[in-house]
Amino acid sequence: MQAEDPDARLDRHALVLAVWMPVGFGALALFHHGFGAGGVIWLAGGFGALLAGFGAHVIVNAVLGTGFTPREVALGLFLTLLALLALVVATLLVEGFAERYFLALTAGLAALGAAVVLYMIIRHGPRRAFEAFDVARQNNRRPANLLPHRGGRK
Repeated sequence: MQAEDPDARLDRHALVLAVWMPVGFGALALFHHGFGAGGVIWLAGGFGALLAGFGAHVIVNAVLGTGFTPREVALGLFLTLLALLALVVATLLVEGFAERYFLALTAGLAALGAAVVLYMIIRHGPRRAFEAFDVARQNNRRPANLLPHRGGRK
């Protein structure tokens, strides 16, 4: 699949939406019931649905030979930060929220974060997955740091 082919990009986008639309609806329904009368088991089911959607998205990327687009990464980061902000605000403002839901929600968010880190390590390897965070090497442009045995970049 070529990155410049608009039909291939549109097909990939439609396939990704075909994965996330039912998964997102199911996860929202599970979260809604979990916060209502269902309890933490339903919340865990919502996070399970999100993990299944992430796995299906990874499979779509693998089959089509692509990766996550910058917009998908930005949307994922925005939604994760929004969920963390909602968790903090609800914990501070809603009476009894922390006793009922905090552990389940933090475990679910941690599982999502662990899935993303595991995907990055499997896809790119431990060194390339986190080289964007290696500030010391990026600011140290000596010729010795460009040698391959020191993890030099091209």
